Amino acid sequence: MNAQVSFTVTAPSSIAGGYDFTSNGDGTDWGLPNLDDPNDAVMDTLVLVDDGTSGINAQGIPFANEGCNALTPGSLTGKIAVVYRYDGVSSNVCWYGTKVLNAQNAGAIGVVMINRDDALINVPGTTDGPFTNIPFAFISKSDGAILRARMDAGEDVVAFIGNKTGLFANDLGISKERTVAPKISATASQLTQNASEFSFDLGTMISNYGSTTQNDINVTVDVTGPGAPWSETAGPFTMQSGDTLNVFTGGTNTIGPFSLSNYPEGKYTLTYTVTQANPDESDFDNSIRYDFIISDSIIAYCSLDSLTNMPISNVNYRPAGAPVSFEACIAFRDPNASRLGAEGLYFSNVTGYNSGVTLDGEEIALTLYQWDDNFTDLNDPNLAFNDLNAVAYGFYYYPSDLQGTTVYGSFSDPVQLLDNQRYLACMKVNNTEIYVGHDTKIDYTESINGTLQPTSPNNSDNGFFALGFGTDLTPSIGLKVFDASEVSLSELSNEKLRLYPNPTNDFLTLSFNASMTGEILIYDVQGKLVGQKSIQHKALKTIDVSDLSPGIYTIEAEGDSNVRAKFVKQ
Repeated sequence: MNAQVSFTVTAPSSIAGGYDFTSNGDGTDWGLPNLDDPNDAVMDTLVLVDDGTSGINAQGIPFANEGCNALTPGSLTGKIAVVYRYDGVSSNVCWYGTKVLNAQNAGAIGVVMINRDDALINVPGTTDGPFTNIPFAFISKSDGAILRARMDAGEDVVAFIGNKTGLFANDLGISKERTVAPKISATASQLTQNASEFSFDLGTMISNYGSTTQNDINVTVDVTGPGAPWSETAGPFTMQSGDTLNVFTGGTNTIGPFSLSNYPEGKYTLTYTVTQANPDESDFDNSIRYDFIISDSIIAYCSLDSLTNMPISNVNYRPAGAPVSFEACIAFRDPNASRLGAEGLYFSNVTGYNSGVTLDGEEIALTLYQWDDNFTDLNDPNLAFNDLNAVAYGFYYYPSDLQGTTVYGSFSDPVQLLDNQRYLACMKVNNTEIYVGHDTKIDYTESINGTLQPTSPNNSDNGFFALGFGTDLTPSIGLKVFDASEVSLSELSNEKLRLYPNPTNDFLTLSFNASMTGEILIYDVQGKLVGQKSIQHKALKTIDVSDLSPGIYTIEAEGDSNVRAKFVKQ
């Protein structure tokens, strides 16, 4: 796809930004051949279609929102229509092109179609597609849910579809794929004690989409958070119409790098902003924001939930060709890694839509490898995956059909990490119908161009791929770590009951290091029994505590000897 073609939400600010999509130009048999022509670009308010069809589809969406039948003429005049893809099960089915044509006939200037899965495909026009002449963006189920939530809340969601080059006189922009992200989205506070231990380069490429020369251009990077504020500005610059300008740490036009004297734990927000002398006439792409976390217990490259700091996913993938096994990994190395121990992995999965397969009882293999192949970076011809040595491993068995839920699996024994040692933390599925949670919200393309270090390799029947599915698609995996100076390996190994995640909103995993049979009893802070669950197996159990009120609780597990532990229900 042309990098200048975008599907971008401009309002409300809470969900503003670019979203992954495919368009008319990616599929075949469409009347509008592509969106490279800026004259085909559109921007307006999103409106959900309603063709009056009764019933609810398999995803819980009204058939009326699939837009298969004719819509009232003029009902969508000047708006961008939102429709849903056919659910794959019901008889209420029509082709993509028919949905777009129905919206067009009702006056829509564009269409956003929400997929039934967390994936993107190149959509063919097929029936009725050749008769359409408005732009069309196809987005994932998760991204669609984000937009729909704001629409249902009564907010005006405004979006842009197309290529805006030359549409305005004064128009600069920056994009995530050409902007350096934080080098990691979550890292351990034990490894970030000062600027020499944690810092990263900055940079972005500015594009002058406008039709006139722009002066007094500045790029400002701000960081807010527990150890901030921090700010750096580069400029002023001048750019001719249609030109691009690279502003990167160490480059001809330089900025940064980012560093702080100390890093208190918490969430930090890094924001790039580009300004110019003349007011920007299309400023939705003048700012890019990234969050990163300093934590005492997790290492991850994916986005994290703002409340729980747990990995989240918005798409689910496995390799094409349905290999039986698939292993998704994150890479890690640090000169002070011996300050940490590793306990297990956070991850999420879903099963194939309409496959009839559930996650209940599925086995997930967890492995922490020492990656002992000797290479320098991604350009080194010696880069290989021939010398992987498992130093920790475990298994997670799904207790129920926890589709898309972030879960935790512990290693059979914790392990202390080694300084400057490469590691791969991997989770492996052995079912062709299981898809692994990934995140598209962080684009590491420019970050990896600078460091040349792998972040998220994966492995299937075709072998390992150092960049996994790509620098803009990260597995939603988190490595749970602990401070090795405060908690010894022997203490963890001998600890009979551990609870994850803690605090929790809904599900709580109990990891036993002893033979447990009988009952799990839950007491509130006053000592009142508020819950009772039976233990069906020895090593691991996940229980639902979503019905409990927020507060502090004690779990007592009956077995060879009673063990107790506290948890917080959020």
